[in-house]
Amino acid sequence: MKKNYMRGVAAALIAAAIIVVAAVIAAIPSCKNTLEFSARYFFVCYKSTDDAYSASTISSTVQSYGGAGYIVKLGQSYYVTVACYYSDEDAQSICSTLVEEGLSCTVVEAYIGGYELPSRLSDSRDSILGSLTVLNQLGTIFYEAANAIDVGTLSNSAAQSVLSDARTALCGIMNGNQGNALYDEVKYLIALVDDIVGDYIYAREIRALQIAVCDALLNVNFV
Repeated sequence: MKKNYMRGVAAALIAAAIIVVAAVIAAIPSCKNTLEFSARYFFVCYKSTDDAYSASTISSTVQSYGGAGYIVKLGQSYYVTVACYYSDEDAQSICSTLVEEGLSCTVVEAYIGGYELPSRLSDSRDSILGSLTVLNQLGTIFYEAANAIDVGTLSNSAAQSVLSDARTALCGIMNGNQGNALYDEVKYLIALVDDIVGDYIYAREIRALQIAVCDALLNVNFV
């Protein structure tokens, strides 16, 4: 049942990605060139540093605890992440458990309140909003897949299928955003998927993909 659910959600996501360029989404009225889009994430973080290289040297510690070890840029700092949740309660619960197991961590909240668009992208605002929405949904699918792997309800073959479907969706988003900053962000996400597809897939690898999606949404700059 869980396998069929994940495949069904992933298939729906692909369909959305294919038509995303043509979709007309009723956006909240905005001022000037601000694209209204909101998302909130709660990262369970091990440590933060001032540069990405320093963070990368300690990511293996997090991975040894089954965490993602993915490096997220929040503000001017780089955080080595264990996982990402969509509620503070879930994040705090996991963080407390990890602290008891000997891994020092904190919960860092990140919020997206919208994006500034240059005038040249004004006519593309609806399609860009559609792409951002689908990408955010893809992060949720990765989150659910990682949880399912953790509890043993998603087999490796099913996880491979989820990744394959996700790659198709990402390609649809990328092709629909040539000429804006989202193109490069999604191209990088596709490369991350390609790095793990075909091998045995661990939950921490799927969590890293989820966090990479959140990182892309937090840091993409259209201006």
